[in-house]
Amino acid sequence: MTSKYLSLTMPRAYDSVSDLIELWRAKRDLCRGKTWSAASDLEGATMDAICGMAFGHPWGVIRQYTGVVKTMSLRHLPLDSSGAVEFKLLAPDLAESTWRIFTSIPLRGPFPRLSHFITRLSSSYRRQALLVDRFLDSKLVEAREKARVLGAETAIELADNTLDMMVARELKGDDWMTDTEMKQELFQYLLAGTETSSTTLSWWCKFMTNHPEVQRKLRDHLIHRLPWIKDRRPGFVELNATNVPYLEAVVHETLRLSRTAGGVARETKEDILVLGRTIPKGSTIVLPTSVGCQDLSDVAPDTQYLDKATDDYDATWIDEKARPGGLDDTGRSEGDGSSRKVGYWKSGTGLLFDPERWMDKDGNFDLHAGPSMPFSLGQRGCFGKNLAMLELRVFIAQLNIAFFFAPISDEQNGFQRVETVTSHPRYSYISPIPWRADEAREGP
Repeated sequence: MTSKYLSLTMPRAYDSVSDLIELWRAKRDLCRGKTWSAASDLEGATMDAICGMAFGHPWGVIRQYTGVVKTMSLRHLPLDSSGAVEFKLLAPDLAESTWRIFTSIPLRGPFPRLSHFITRLSSSYRRQALLVDRFLDSKLVEAREKARVLGAETAIELADNTLDMMVARELKGDDWMTDTEMKQELFQYLLAGTETSSTTLSWWCKFMTNHPEVQRKLRDHLIHRLPWIKDRRPGFVELNATNVPYLEAVVHETLRLSRTAGGVARETKEDILVLGRTIPKGSTIVLPTSVGCQDLSDVAPDTQYLDKATDDYDATWIDEKARPGGLDDTGRSEGDGSSRKVGYWKSGTGLLFDPERWMDKDGNFDLHAGPSMPFSLGQRGCFGKNLAMLELRVFIAQLNIAFFFAPISDEQNGFQRVETVTSHPRYSYISPIPWRADEAREGP
């Protein structure tokens, strides 16, 4: 995804987070100091953003929520067992159908394929699938007509959403897929973008609730680097790591510690040798994202990793502490020119939320400060990485400027995980308040 394309899609993310801010202000006024769960709101907001980026316009999930909330009375709303207000809001039909299709995928049980086959036979599933399929068909027809009128080159130049870009490239002859394949790609793009981004933002809300000092520093940083941020939306370049390095650090630290995706799997195409072990062709290698939580206290001498009875291991892999000169203060080795590109996290800090770990001594963002691979690595890394990073930067910057996330009770503040397609926080309660409130001011 090119910078130009990302710049053109950026307004969709801004529109969605603006709608979310309006919803949370309405809920805050209604709840009068009580908390609520952010999970479904973030799912709706990220779905709106991804729909806008995929098709050119959102499904209006958050605006529908806001319209309903503004008609509610607190005394008619139930509280859950922790004392948080429960909102049971219905999304537009297309969004509800998409979620029903997604949640019908069996993630547990001995016979997932059989279970999903039976589910697909139900009348409600077929009705929901038909609604989504007809929507995708209609958008394909619209996009192709638009591209035909503009011409392939102009359509590519003006494309501000994924579908228009796909259809324009098809018209030019660069890419070709069947209608079924194109619809499947769009639907997967929609689901993957919604699920991963909303889950990561749920974790960010939890981290902010527990780290008021980070909230304050991020807000001060944004206002210092972008003094007009309250009055206009920053552009693509203005939100990059060079201009707002601490924002980039907060985004990367959230991704590192949230571990939204548990890991990535790769299949070996030939026999390979890794750390003295032969991995046969056709093996599946699972790379856990928890590697980002490892620090120097987890790094043992190489003798614990390599079988010294095996002489054909790659001798270039040696524990960095054994290199001449040892480790510098970034966790990288000093001395020779073969030092490791990526540093280590300091001992005992791997499980702590600390955006400062990504900042160098000059106050710049350091991508290689330590291990982290939320999007995998290399040419087969996540296709949507740049889009996801853009969306996170926009959401986090705008939510931080709009709200201070006040501390919540211990009962609501658990960090237990629920593993589905992604790793969700079991609890995602929030209490967003204005920055002018006493609680948001610098405390002792």
